[in-house]
Amino acid sequence: MAQSLIKLRHLRFFIAVVEMESFSKAADKLHVTLSAVSKCIKELEDELNVQLLKRNRKSIQMTSAGVEFYKHASQTLTSYNMAMSSDLGKKTEEYTITIGALPTAAGMILPLAIHTLREKFPTIRIKILSGVYEYLVEKLNTQEIDLIIGRLIGKDMTGVIFETLYEENLLLVVRANHPLLLKKQLSLKDILPYDILVSPKNTLVRIATDNFLISENSFNYEYKLIESTSETFSRVYVTNYDAVWFVQKGIVNLDLQKGYLSKLNFQNSLLKGPVGITTLADKNRSLEVQNFIDILKKICITH
Repeated sequence: MAQSLIKLRHLRFFIAVVEMESFSKAADKLHVTLSAVSKCIKELEDELNVQLLKRNRKSIQMTSAGVEFYKHASQTLTSYNMAMSSDLGKKTEEYTITIGALPTAAGMILPLAIHTLREKFPTIRIKILSGVYEYLVEKLNTQEIDLIIGRLIGKDMTGVIFETLYEENLLLVVRANHPLLLKKQLSLKDILPYDILVSPKNTLVRIATDNFLISENSFNYEYKLIESTSETFSRVYVTNYDAVWFVQKGIVNLDLQKGYLSKLNFQNSLLKGPVGITTLADKNRSLEVQNFIDILKKICITH
């Protein structure tokens, strides 16, 4: 059997291009030239005799073969990094990773990411804290947690960095059998007769909600609003009464899957927002935290 010419360098370059979604950005991250990245990817595709990436002026896209190769390349590189850790046995046994989870992420990517982490590294201890952004970022700044997963908050980002994982839709949800579900075409004026559950003022979710309502010329809606920070209250209220709830998909994903709630058919770019990872800007990530972040990125790319 012919010896494979694929080296760890090829895996690192390929993973960097996929995660940065750009050859040039991958080159910057790896501190190499753009031509070096292009050459490395071509060598990899030639050795595998398959196209992994489709490249155009604005972006790159993985082929089906690229998606499959990315899964194995990420796992291989993660295993290599773990093997090269001199105190591997001690670290995997004693290390605790503490995650701050905003509500939108807690019900979407986090369960699968934690399950994957436990399968790969069963001895790593895991703690998950949930709460509002101000509470979690305080814990991050005092290094009581390693990272925060959730929507971009857009407030004071001094000392922290945010990496986008995916874009999430803000949904308008109602109870099953709500009268609005019978309408084939909906306009915003159709929801104004009902109570509207929203997040408090100055939150990004509320800003997106208000911008959406204003864009549809619905200026006289304030008296219909019920502001709530309680997911339990909002879920019970919208389930029992003919109300409409502006809510992130991650919070009600299970309710939608089980058929307890239904979403109204509204599509608008104002209802989208980035979900990602917030970490301290000046702190080196531990191997365990980086492995977990790699798992999150892999899930978001392949699902």
